[in-house]
Amino acid sequence: MPEKHNAERWERYAEAVEQLGDKKAPVRMDGVYTLIGLADEWLLDENLDYAERVREGQVIINNLCACIRSSFALAFHYDELTQDSPTAEGLYKNREQEFYADKAALESEANIRLSIIQEIRHRLQGPDKNTPGTWSGFEYDFSGSTFFYPIDLTNSYYAKPAAFDNAVYKDWADFSGSHYCGDADFSYSDYGGDTDFSYSTYQGEADFRESAYQGRADFSRSTYKQKAVFSDFISPSTYKSDADFSYSTYQGRADFLASTYQGRADFRASTYAGEAYHRGSSYTGTVDFSDSVYKGRAIFSCAAYQGKANFSGSRYQDEAHFYFSTYQEADFSRSAYQALTDFSYSTYRGAADFRRSAYRAGADFCGSEYREWATFSGSTYQRWVNFDNSIYGSWADFSKSTYQRNADYSESIHQGWVNLSGSTYEGVAAFNGSIFCSGIYFGQDGDNSSFSRFTDCTPAFYDETNHQNTLFGSHKNNFTVENGRGHPIYLTPEGLPLNCAFLAPDQREYLKSILRRLEEISDEILAVKNDEEKKGLIEKRQPLDKEFNEWREKVTTAQRTR
Repeated sequence: MPEKHNAERWERYAEAVEQLGDKKAPVRMDGVYTLIGLADEWLLDENLDYAERVREGQVIINNLCACIRSSFALAFHYDELTQDSPTAEGLYKNREQEFYADKAALESEANIRLSIIQEIRHRLQGPDKNTPGTWSGFEYDFSGSTFFYPIDLTNSYYAKPAAFDNAVYKDWADFSGSHYCGDADFSYSDYGGDTDFSYSTYQGEADFRESAYQGRADFSRSTYKQKAVFSDFISPSTYKSDADFSYSTYQGRADFLASTYQGRADFRASTYAGEAYHRGSSYTGTVDFSDSVYKGRAIFSCAAYQGKANFSGSRYQDEAHFYFSTYQEADFSRSAYQALTDFSYSTYRGAADFRRSAYRAGADFCGSEYREWATFSGSTYQRWVNFDNSIYGSWADFSKSTYQRNADYSESIHQGWVNLSGSTYEGVAAFNGSIFCSGIYFGQDGDNSSFSRFTDCTPAFYDETNHQNTLFGSHKNNFTVENGRGHPIYLTPEGLPLNCAFLAPDQREYLKSILRRLEEISDEILAVKNDEEKKGLIEKRQPLDKEFNEWREKVTTAQRTR
């Protein structure tokens, strides 16, 4: 008897497969539902062991997936055929009858394929959330599919690998609330509408590389237990609208390398147990990485932010790299760094906020440019910190901070006032070779608690070895520091630190001129997309950088002042 039932099913299977190729839509639909019923029958057949039931059912699933993957010529005209009437410039101009016939054919085929997806989804859902359904034990291969209809595969449970790579989605796609026990491959795909992967769990590797999202992309509140790849240098992804990755957990390596975000990007409140790579990405809108935890290395270097970038309230337990990046407005306040932190050679075109942060290892901010205000106040540096060779276009606030090792502010340009009050320096503090165009303050008269303290040695405004001094452009400075428990700043009769001098008017004018030229070229470099043009502009700037550095070195090694 079991053999008779099996033979009958195979006959029905062969007939259903033949129906799938029929020209008439109702016949094709009958074939679909016959196959679905057969798969259910195989799974319920207790005369077979489970492995054989799954094996027979997989044959049917393969046919249903092949039907979804199969090409449909009219889908290439999706944009036009989904209009209410022929467009004036389209393929169906002056072919109205053919337009409506093809439109009906496309809708008919879409309904057949949509029915397959709906039946699969229904059987991938278990009785409770994140539990397997009756069809969860099958493998699904939708690679290379063109979905010219909405996709709803919400709350689906996949016990085996699922392949959706190299797919095209003409309408919205919703995969939210799903569970993937094996690898999940969504790579090399194009999403024409809004896409939702939120509230999902990936136990195997998750691959979304080299994909393009035309609408909103939502990956929020998801868990990735192994490696997750959203983009890399060879296969970058592009998000043309908002992208949401917030409140997610990455237990393996997370790759977002070289991504392009043209809308708002949200990564806040996420945890990275492995390495997190966002290197080389560009952000046109605002981006939020706030309140996140990075247990492995965090790599954000060589990135470009055209909107506000918010990294505030985050914790970095391993190395954090942000070097060679460009920011419009950046907020790194209230953050904690337990290993080496590198912000060097970066440009901040708007405000830069590093307030109330803690650095347990070395922190490098050297070679950076701050065009608007920059604040580092209320911070603690347990190891060395470098602010040297930087340019500050507006005021800079380093007040109320603690430096337990050396702090290097040397060879920098400050065009606005500088606040260094209320701080404690337990190592060497070097300012030599710098130019302060406006006032510099180590405290405020009448407020003894505001004075800074240098416990190891007096701050260095003059380098004895290189005869490198410091220039000041203002007479309104306050060099008063706490003397009782620290070292004083010794001043000349002119009120400047020993061996230092005032900035001459011609020097001030030259400085303004060359900084303006450097800024103009930098803006051109940022605006250019073509690599060859960018390379040419970088080469154009190099002689100007050399001229500026030689000038600064020359004017800060002028004859010594007694």
